Amino acid sequence: MIQDYVPAARKVAERYSVVFDDGHHNGFSFPCEKDGTLLPLNPAAKENYDFCMKSPERFARFNVVERERWLYTEPASGKCKCGNHIELVNEYLGACECPHCGQWYNLFGQELLPPNQWENR
Repeated sequence: MIQDYVPAARKVAERYSVVFDDGHHNGFSFPCEKDGTLLPLNPAAKENYDFCMKSPERFARFNVVERERWLYTEPASGKCKCGNHIELVNEYLGACECPHCGQWYNLFGQELLPPNQWENR
């Protein structure tokens, strides 16, 4: 059995963008904090942002902070008997292999035989 087992968990992620567009998502979007403070931009993005700020008449949505949220599953994880920390992901028929020692586990951290030793029925 895997040690220090952490079960899979559903998580919510979100990110924010400052948007300049025609109202149909055609335009520009720049990463920002929740309050609209821009995150660091590369020179080309900074040039585009400056253009947007100087041209409010071109956009239906001007300098609007937009939030994007999504759900994802963080895989189960734990410490293999070799001491390597691994994520328990569905690599092959609901099982995965420790990349360090080759031990196979199911998604609940139980040790398995290698797939080449599984019976075909």
